[in-house]
Amino acid sequence: NRYGADATVASTGGRYFGFVNGGVLPVSIAARWLADVWDQNSALYVMSPLASKLEEVCESWLKELFGLPDRFVAGFLSGSSMAILCGIAAGRYRIFKNLGWDINTQGFYGAPEIRIVAGRQAHGAVAKAVALLGFGLDRIEWVDTDSQGRILLSELPDLDESTILILQAGHVSSGSFDDFESICAKARSAKSWVHIDGAFGLWAGASAKLKHLTKGIDGGNSFSLDAHKTLNTPYDNGIVLCDDSEALTQAMRTSGSYMVHSENRDGMAYTPEMSRRSRGIELWAAMKYLGRDGIDELVYGLHQRAVQMSEELKAFDFKIVNEVVFNQVLVICDSDIMTNEIIKNIQSSGECWAGGAIWDGKAVIRISICSWVTTEEDISRSARAFVAARSKALSA
Repeated sequence: NRYGADATVASTGGRYFGFVNGGVLPVSIAARWLADVWDQNSALYVMSPLASKLEEVCESWLKELFGLPDRFVAGFLSGSSMAILCGIAAGRYRIFKNLGWDINTQGFYGAPEIRIVAGRQAHGAVAKAVALLGFGLDRIEWVDTDSQGRILLSELPDLDESTILILQAGHVSSGSFDDFESICAKARSAKSWVHIDGAFGLWAGASAKLKHLTKGIDGGNSFSLDAHKTLNTPYDNGIVLCDDSEALTQAMRTSGSYMVHSENRDGMAYTPEMSRRSRGIELWAAMKYLGRDGIDELVYGLHQRAVQMSEELKAFDFKIVNEVVFNQVLVICDSDIMTNEIIKNIQSSGECWAGGAIWDGKAVIRISICSWVTTEEDISRSARAFVAARSKALSA
């Protein structure tokens, strides 16, 4: 602490709005400390019965929370980037298998073609996963989006049984959600695989007042989400949910004569890693502590604070360019130079922190409300910091 504290960022505070980092619930960080002391390997049940059973419980609670059928299984990973990779890998396995090809044994040489279809504003982690899985970025069929980054249904190409379609629950900048009900229905009729990237946005489905945003997600085959973002667990808490247990476990398949399997859950069957820290323990602690009502309150509270931020900034004559449907707020100023100068002033103010992005070719200030500790006063204080940052930029 003596040598490192001064080089850390107060990202767990109520006025840090960068990168959808999320805060951290005390109960969850305490559970992580305990888990670290136990130092459990969650690869196999025999290695840690506790870790195995808590993963089972979390899997059950997640399905209940999002209203998913019982056939869904969960893998617990380092983050949503790995969850995206796992979901697409499961889709790759299933599509190849349906086409009479075993990707695990036969590889890509001579394989049937698989199509990748995604919105033009898909998260960069999607492109990374597509590249890592060997498809090639040039093979992605990009679909045009509307002013909020949602896929235009009218621009969606014809889908078929060789297609992996990637949708988005929570655009990384605008927070927008694709039209799952309409698009998933089209994909299902074509027998395509649908992966929904919902790192922070899928949690909207856990709120009674926001679940309309995720209507139709039960038409998806796999999902990626991150508990550290919206649920406020510590980092290293990604989740993949998949409705095809065989596809996920075969895509993640490993073997060894020394492995001791049983009828109980072996966590490594659902992830790329074998040896894994028991990250399910702090996820269980957060969900147990909050309960369904507490999760609803946390998720909806983030939306309330985002709406408050947008309204207070508009009252100070800032322009908001996105529809604040969840927890993201995008602010634009008179010019890119002014926007970037205000960002610099905000980041150096010590009052709050927000990042920047490019939206429709122009610089914007990107505000992500994602911490349980953010209060109404934090928002008002931060809005005043924006005004001060603008005044400083104008006087420069």
